[in-house]
Amino acid sequence: MHPRVQQALVSAGVNYRVRNHADCPGPIRSPQDFAACLGYELGRITKTLFCRSTRRDKYALVVAAMTRKIDFTVIAGALGCARVEFADRKELESMLGYPPQGVSPLGVDGYPVFIDEGLLNHPTVLIGSGMLGVEIELEPAALVKVSSAQVKQLGV
Repeated sequence: MHPRVQQALVSAGVNYRVRNHADCPGPIRSPQDFAACLGYELGRITKTLFCRSTRRDKYALVVAAMTRKIDFTVIAGALGCARVEFADRKELESMLGYPPQGVSPLGVDGYPVFIDEGLLNHPTVLIGSGMLGVEIELEPAALVKVSSAQVKQLGV
C-alpha cells in the first residue's frame, strides 16, 4: 500500500486487512472478479472518485460502492458550487499522487471526503490502497474515522 495510506491507518489505530489481487487464484480484471474471489457481494467493493468543481477551484473525494451511480448534484451542493465533474488524470496524479485504479480516500489532506451512506450497511468494505492491485478492507465506521469523511446519500 502507499506509505501515506499506511500512516493514516496506523495513526488512527483502526483494524484493517490488506487484500492483494495477486493472492486470488485467477486474474483480476474487474471489481466483479475481485468480489467473486473474496466471496463478497460487489457492493462491498468501492470506487473512490476525485472530483472538482467546473471552475476547478474546489476538489473532493467521493467513495461509493461499485454498484452505485453518483449524484453529482449532491457533491456540488456539499462543496457550494454549481456543478462538479471528474478531475482529469493529470490532476489526480499531481494532486493526490495515486494511480487512477488505486485511488484511496486515506492519506490525503486538504480535500473533503464524502462517503455514500449505503456503505455503512456492510460489515467491511474494500477501498483503494494508493497502489494498483492492493485493496484495504476495513469496517465502514473506521473508514469514516480515518478519512474524516462526511456521510451522505450520494447516489442511486
